[in-house]
Amino acid sequence: MKRSFIAASCLVVLVMTTDTLAQEPPHPLELPTGNMTLMAPEGSGWKAKRSPVHFPHSLHFGFPCKDCHHTWDGASPVKSCSTSGCHENFWAPLPGTASQDKPNIKSLTGAFHKACRDCHRNEVKIQKTQGIKEIATGPIDCEGCHPTPHSEIENSEEHLAVPLGNLVIRPPEGVAAKKAAVNFPHGQHFEFACQTCHHDWDGESEVESCISCHEELEPAAGRNINNPDNIMYYLAAYHKACLDCHRDTTKKRKAAVKAAAKAGKTLKAEDMPKAGPLGCAACHSES
Repeated sequence: MKRSFIAASCLVVLVMTTDTLAQEPPHPLELPTGNMTLMAPEGSGWKAKRSPVHFPHSLHFGFPCKDCHHTWDGASPVKSCSTSGCHENFWAPLPGTASQDKPNIKSLTGAFHKACRDCHRNEVKIQKTQGIKEIATGPIDCEGCHPTPHSEIENSEEHLAVPLGNLVIRPPEGVAAKKAAVNFPHGQHFEFACQTCHHDWDGESEVESCISCHEELEPAAGRNINNPDNIMYYLAAYHKACLDCHRDTTKKRKAAVKAAAKAGKTLKAEDMPKAGPLGCAACHSES
């Protein structure tokens, strides 16, 4: 079923399917692509003084889902930003009027402005540091998001099914498996940008199978996954993508532990950078 999405009342998740899966978990989420309109939630009691914001959802799939959906567990339905206990106040309360029962509630307006502008400003800094002259990022000034005259409400009705939980990755049809299938925890990878793995995805089309591009069933130059001649070999593509990322996160984890020890602190497990397995048996488990 197609739905209209107003971000202030129904935010959704940035994830997608892959065709290498032997099964799809039940109750997939629906990922809206295209534009969404951000505006005051119905019944908020506030009359907008500026134009609603056209938010290009698809253009943000190059960023981790949890950059915006920061309390999402990767498995449950995504709650609205204005859900009770989250950013339920449209504006920040006046000094001395904040509820003592909910002292840490941030305003919805403040949350949106801080998240969007901070990210856009950070992108400017990164691109300038990289020596890029033609900066490409989102707007920072008011008129850039709230144009005059007021823009019309626009919510894309296009969506993609989003599998959650674990996905089973098997060899392509006709290829005999030498090791057990990989039980891939899709939901645990939403802290990374969708396009980190789905690197050719345009953010709107159906996600194609990895094997539709990396279609070679035998290596072109030995079994070295780092050999560029093997980039189209499906097994090299999978192993290189996963292992390179897992090695990088392992380095970050070790660096965080070392920095904490140097400062005389001990990191809690939940505060440590997550790291994926590096050994064959850890991914290709018979269980």
